[in-house]
Amino acid sequence: MLQLLAALAAVHGTVRGAGSGPAAGVEVQLDGTERTITDSLGHYAVSMMAPGTHRFQFSGVGFAPRAIIVLLADSSDLSLDIELTVQAVALPTIDVVAHDSVPDVGDLSAAGTAQPEGGLRRIERGWQESSPGGGVDLQQFVGTLPGVSMRSGNATALSIRGGRGSENLLLLDGVPLLGAVHFAGATSAVNPDAISGFDLHTGVSSSRFGGSLAGVTELRTDDKDPVRPQLSGTLTATDGRSLLRASLGGRGGVLLGVRSSFRNLLSDGTGFGVHNGYDDLLAAAHLRLGSGMARLVAFGNDNRLGWEAGPGDADGSGRSSPGSLGVPVDGNRAVWRSGALGASWTTPVGRTGEWRTVASWSGSSGAIRTSGAGNVAHVTSGMSEFGVRSELVRHSGAGNVLAGLEVQQPTTWYTASATTSDATQRLDLRSRPVFGAAYGEWDWQAGARLDAHVGLRATSDLTTVTVDPRLRLGLTPRAGTRFEFGFGRTHQPVQSMLNEDNLASGIIGMSLPVISVAGAPVAMADQWEFSVAQRLGLSTRLVLEGYARQWFHVLTPEATTGALFGAGTPRYDDGRSRGLIAELSGRRGRVVWHASTGWTYATQRIGTSAFHTGAEQPWSVAGDASYRASDRTAVQLRWNTGAGQLRSPMAAGLEWHAYQPATGVGELEGVPTNLPGTINSLRLAGPIRIDLGVGHFFPLGGTQSTRGLRAGLRAENLLNRAEPVGIVAQPDGSYQLLRGNGRAAILEIGWVF
Repeated sequence: MLQLLAALAAVHGTVRGAGSGPAAGVEVQLDGTERTITDSLGHYAVSMMAPGTHRFQFSGVGFAPRAIIVLLADSSDLSLDIELTVQAVALPTIDVVAHDSVPDVGDLSAAGTAQPEGGLRRIERGWQESSPGGGVDLQQFVGTLPGVSMRSGNATALSIRGGRGSENLLLLDGVPLLGAVHFAGATSAVNPDAISGFDLHTGVSSSRFGGSLAGVTELRTDDKDPVRPQLSGTLTATDGRSLLRASLGGRGGVLLGVRSSFRNLLSDGTGFGVHNGYDDLLAAAHLRLGSGMARLVAFGNDNRLGWEAGPGDADGSGRSSPGSLGVPVDGNRAVWRSGALGASWTTPVGRTGEWRTVASWSGSSGAIRTSGAGNVAHVTSGMSEFGVRSELVRHSGAGNVLAGLEVQQPTTWYTASATTSDATQRLDLRSRPVFGAAYGEWDWQAGARLDAHVGLRATSDLTTVTVDPRLRLGLTPRAGTRFEFGFGRTHQPVQSMLNEDNLASGIIGMSLPVISVAGAPVAMADQWEFSVAQRLGLSTRLVLEGYARQWFHVLTPEATTGALFGAGTPRYDDGRSRGLIAELSGRRGRVVWHASTGWTYATQRIGTSAFHTGAEQPWSVAGDASYRASDRTAVQLRWNTGAGQLRSPMAAGLEWHAYQPATGVGELEGVPTNLPGTINSLRLAGPIRIDLGVGHFFPLGGTQSTRGLRAGLRAENLLNRAEPVGIVAQPDGSYQLLRGNGRAAILEIGWVF
C-alpha cells in the first residue's frame, strides 16, 4: 500500500478483554487491510489516515471480532479504547466522531510523551512499498524527507536542518548504532526489510534524546510474527540481502537479516568485493514475559575500500579508462566496521504507567591511509560505548509525565599523522569519561485549544554540568488548523574529525570521533521553530515549517586542513542555519502524492571569517506521486530540482566515475585533497532529476497468497542530466566537473516464501 511521507491523522488506544485485562496480539485492520497488532500492554496506533469514514476490525485468538466505524473530521488524533468479548457474539457497529484535542498517548517509543511534535516524520509499516521500483534504502529514504539534505544526491552523511552527519543520532529499538552506513551509493548498513517503521525527529524533540545536535532517527524492527517461518530477500545489480522471520510459539518472534555486496561500488579486479565491498548483519528478537516485553538486538557492519594513487594512462589518452583498474596500489585504503548489542524490558506499572529499561553496547573502528605526490596520511580511530537507560511514563487525561536516568561510558581514540618531504605532523586524542544524565518532561492539555510540552535534561561528567531545556506550545484555534512553537537546547560531547566538506567524506562515510573533555568545549546548539498545519478539504494537508539553529564550539577540521581528516590541533567554532519548508500532501482515490519546497541557509565560522557549508541548498523542490493500479501493481514518479550546492575545488590528480550497475563501471583514483584558499568557493549546477519506477508482485499459491516473487524496474534520471558532485583543478589551471550517473534502467528481483 503506497503511503504518504507525512502523517495525516491517527487513531490509537488500548484493547482489553472483558474481565481479562490488556489483549496482546490482537490484529487491527483498517478498511480491510491489516495495519498493526496490539503490544503486550494492549496498545495500538494507526496513523497516516485521511479524514472521512473508516472501518476498523479487531480480531484476536479467543475473542470475538469487533467492527468499529470511525469518522475522522480532520487531521487530529483520536483515542479509541476497545473491549473484546470472549464469546462469539455479533456486536453492532459504533459510530465515533474524532475530537481534535485528544492527544496521542499510546506510543512511548515515538516521542516519550504524547503532544504533537513539530518536525516529526512518522513512517509506518509498509514504507518499503513507497518505492515500488526498488532501490529501498533507509538513508536515501530519510534524505528525501523535508528538512533533510544530501550532498549531490549522496546520502552517506545526511544534513538535518543544517547540521552535519556526525551530529545525528540513530537508534534501533532504543539501541544506538555508530557508523551504520556503507560507502557512497550503498549508504545504509541497516537492512530495510527488517524495519517496520521509524520516526525522524528534525526539530525540538523529547528530553529522552541527548548527545546529538541535529536529528534523531528511531528505527523499529518488525514485531508482527508470521504464522510459519518466512524467508524474504532482494537481488540487485550490486548486492543481495535476505531476511528470515519466525514465531516463538505465539509469545514472540525472531528475525535475522544479512546483506553482502558481490559487485562492489568502486573498481575491484576480482568483482567479488575482495578489495572493495561491504557486509552487514541484523538480528532481533522479542518475547512476551508475563505482562512485559523483552527485546534483544544485534548489529554488525563491515566495509572495505581501496583505490589507485592517481589517474593512470590505460588507453594512451592521458586519462584512465573507467573500469580498467585492478588491484589498488600504493596503499590507498579505508576499512571500518561497527557493531551493537542491546536488550530492553518494558512492563506496565499500574493501569496508566509504563516502565522501560535499555542496556546496550555499541562500537565502531576504522583506518584510512592515503598517499600521493610524496605525501602520506594515516588515521586510526574508533569509539565504544556502554549505556543503561531507565524511564517511567504515566498517562492521564490532562497530560503525561516522563522521568528517566541514563549512564554512559564512551571510549574514543583518534591517532592521525601526515608526512611530507619536510616534516611529519601527529595528533593523538584518547578519552574515557563517564556521563550521567537525568531527564524529565511533562505534557499538559488546557482544554481543547492549548497544549504544552516542557522537558529538561541535565548531563554531567562529574566535573561539568550541561542543561538542555525543551519547550513546545501548541494552539488549535479551530478544527483542521494548528500552530506550534518550540525551543530546544542540546549538547554533544562526542564530535568527529572527518572533514565533511571534502568530497571523499561522502564516499567513505566513516566517523572519526573524539570527546570534548580535559578543558575542551562541549558542542551546543539552540533551535527555535514554528509550524502551521492546515487541512484543505478531506484529503489534502498543507504544512509550513520554519526554523533557526545556532551552534557553538563545534569541532571544525576543515579549518586546519583541506584533507579528508584533521591531523592538526582541533579547533572549535560556531555556525548557524535558517530554513523554511512548505509541504503539500494528499490522497485521491488510488493516487497518493507529496510535494515540498524549501529555502535553507547554513554557515560555519572560522575565527573572523565564515563559509557556507556544502550541505546548504538555497532552494529546492521535490516530490513524488504514486498510483496503485491494482493490489499487486504500483507506479511512482519522483522529481527533484533546486539550486546547486557549494564545493571546494580539489587538487589535480583526482578522478571519480559514478558506479554504473549495468556495466560494472566505477572507480576512484587519486587523493581527494581540497585546494588551499576559501572553503566552498564554487557553486555546482543544481539538479534536475525525474525518476520513474514500477513494481509488480507475482503471488505463488493463489491470488490471495502473500508468498511469491516481486519485480521492480526503475528508470533513473529520465532527463539524462548527470548531476555534478565535485570540481577538480587541472594542470593548466582550468576546472573539470565530476558527475554522477546519467540515464539508467535498473531491475530488481525479490522474493517472499
